[in-house]
Amino acid sequence: MNKSVVIGVVAALVAVLAGGGGMYFWMGASAHAKAAEPAAPVVKDGRFVSLDKVIVMLKGSEGASQQFMAIDLVFRTSDKQEAEVKAQLPFFRSIAVRSLSQLGAAQASSMSVDAFQQRLAQAYKATFAGEGRPMPFSEVMVAKLIIE
Repeated sequence: MNKSVVIGVVAALVAVLAGGGGMYFWMGASAHAKAAEPAAPVVKDGRFVSLDKVIVMLKGSEGASQQFMAIDLVFRTSDKQEAEVKAQLPFFRSIAVRSLSQLGAAQASSMSVDAFQQRLAQAYKATFAGEGRPMPFSEVMVAKLIIE
């Protein structure tokens, strides 16, 4: 074999290995930088206020038997806003019913709990934004879900 061909192959192999090592180092460094970023603060002194037995009639097709959903909600709030959340539970119930009653029975049956939580969070955010006031809770969660 020609000496210049061997040197070229060795040089190419060294370049590929050096490039691969550099890429591994660069990707590893960016992963460590992302891991070092602080996580979102967790509300340590949070309170949980429940809204039980929200009953919603689901849309059905013509001639089909009527189906309903029963859902229990939990609102995460601060100590300072707990009383305000409790006072507004009837209002929160109406927002949930208005949002969830637009679902069809088949659509509701195929949704995950996370999808319900996202739908409700959007409904609450839109309602409070429309009224120009902040939400007195940081999160809405589904505690129980029954679809019949």
